[in-house]
Amino acid sequence: MKNKYNIAIAFGMLHGLNDFVAGYLLAHLSVVSDNTLLNTTCFLVYSILAFAGQLPIGFLLDSNHKIKSFSLFAVICLLMAIALAPISVFMAIIVSGVASAFVHVSGGTVCYLSDNKNSSLSGIFTAPGVIGLISGGIFGSIQESIYYIILLVIPLAVLLFFVWKMSFPKYINAPINTAQSSILDTHDAFMLLLLAAIAFRSLFWNILHIMCFKDTVWLWGLGISAALGKLIGGYITYKVNWRKFVFVSIITAVIILNFSTNNLILFCIGVALLQSAVPITLLLM
Repeated sequence: MKNKYNIAIAFGMLHGLNDFVAGYLLAHLSVVSDNTLLNTTCFLVYSILAFAGQLPIGFLLDSNHKIKSFSLFAVICLLMAIALAPISVFMAIIVSGVASAFVHVSGGTVCYLSDNKNSSLSGIFTAPGVIGLISGGIFGSIQESIYYIILLVIPLAVLLFFVWKMSFPKYINAPINTAQSSILDTHDAFMLLLLAAIAFRSLFWNILHIMCFKDTVWLWGLGISAALGKLIGGYITYKVNWRKFVFVSIITAVIILNFSTNNLILFCIGVALLQSAVPITLLLM
């Protein structure tokens, strides 16, 4: 019981550090380069590698079941991205995109294998991501020197050792819950809407980060409320009926966000409610 939470915390920290590096590199490039084409290309390349890249990596992991090797490779790629940053920010961003895909696939898989009914593990894993992305973007936009990112080598080296020594759960196909399976089959349209929401939401967070990182107060509010929403949502959906919670939270979030244009508190509440559905949707997928 304790070990699965240690695993989720370790991969949550890795998720946060990964997204911090990505946000830092992308923001730093936009500061030091006035080449709009280059900046846009880097952002698109990173997005393709980090998000679309999860699909082939997922297939590859399912075929060889080497979850520990994939996890170690994710940390090594992240260390490589940091090492490349002073030499070529563009190459560092590319390697960071690869690292991000491996981090998300490995972290999501190991949390699921640890306990395929516990959405709170998914909440712990996903929560630090938004804070990492936003804080990395803020620091990257105010620091002219790229060398500050090298400081992350220390916590990543500790994580690399921890992952290497970690006892991973066995990679087996989880038994199908027939009751849950019938719910999903009956509500295919609902599930498709959730999947589409996750896809567009990921794109939204990144575009918002790139375009609006100068408003640090709202960005910190966004990051912290999103992280808290995932943590609390993961715990609640583990304890109560997840379908009712998801419906109520998303509908309430839509209503609140429509009236939160100039109200930071309402905005944060809406973001937290919207993000509270992420752990359970990740687990269901």
